[in-house]
Amino acid sequence: MKNRSKYGFVSAWLIIVQVVVAVLAFSGCNKRPYTRVKQLPLEIKLDWSAIKETSYIPERLKLLLFEENGTLRAQYDIPKEGQLLTGLLDVGTYKAICVNVTNNVEIQNSDKFETTQLVAKAVSTSTANIFGKADGSTSMVEQPGWIFSGVLPEIKVGDPLITEETSTSALSSIIMPMNRRVKVVNFNFKVTGVTNEIKTVNAALGGVASKIDLTTGEIVAGFQAASPVTLTYKPEDGTLQGTVLIFGNEAELNDDVRNDLLFSFETESGRKIPLEEDITEQLKNTGGAEGDLQIKIEGSLDVRYDAGLTTVVVTWTTASEEDVDGL
Repeated sequence: MKNRSKYGFVSAWLIIVQVVVAVLAFSGCNKRPYTRVKQLPLEIKLDWSAIKETSYIPERLKLLLFEENGTLRAQYDIPKEGQLLTGLLDVGTYKAICVNVTNNVEIQNSDKFETTQLVAKAVSTSTANIFGKADGSTSMVEQPGWIFSGVLPEIKVGDPLITEETSTSALSSIIMPMNRRVKVVNFNFKVTGVTNEIKTVNAALGGVASKIDLTTGEIVAGFQAASPVTLTYKPEDGTLQGTVLIFGNEAELNDDVRNDLLFSFETESGRKIPLEEDITEQLKNTGGAEGDLQIKIEGSLDVRYDAGLTTVVVTWTTASEEDVDGL
């Protein structure tokens, strides 16, 4: 009898110890400072420190979020400061592209990260008809406008080894550097001669690229185009000024491509005067300090009313130029 009492006491003691250990273990889990999660929110912050043209920074941009394998997961419309993305993302690895979209461009092939491009839209038929030569071997596309983009090829959301619960108290935060994606070409012309007969001037710059690869920011070669240039004409001193924004210069990559500046002068009498100037070498020049490409040309235009309104271009002389920024 005594032996049975002794063993019964030991068994009861072991049961008590096991209960205490279980309680301590359970309470210890509840007090752990770590939350095991399988989904987290993602905060995207946009860094504009590399941009000098701050007045052109768009208010809103398009954010494309891709899975680790490059498949498009979702699109977001976000402000220029960035945004905490709505909804929760599975813990894992993602990719992202951020870009502003103007009325003159469109995103293409965005179903995969590696193929996403930004493409300039075709110009209207009426505008293209002004430059009949430009739509022969090349297409006519709009100026893209001020384009900025950023890319992150790898985004880590949480720890893929922790996959138990969902939490909104923690988040993953990343910073995306933004860069300018257009080349700026400033034109300055001095036209002498019978300049008071000039009513309007239109122009198109040929041999430019119509697409850029948003994963790298590089121009997509093999799609050269001509982009219309709006020129401001001042008859009092015979000067023409204009700025064209292009994705890049095809002639920098292909020696067979020429950058022709195609003019269409219209006189007060209604006569249209075509003129073509090859500025390939000026556009290829990429030396100097940071800035924009300046093209300066001087010429003499003689509009005659005798012999059937004969038009004679006397000279076009290239003045000083400096290309100090290029794609």
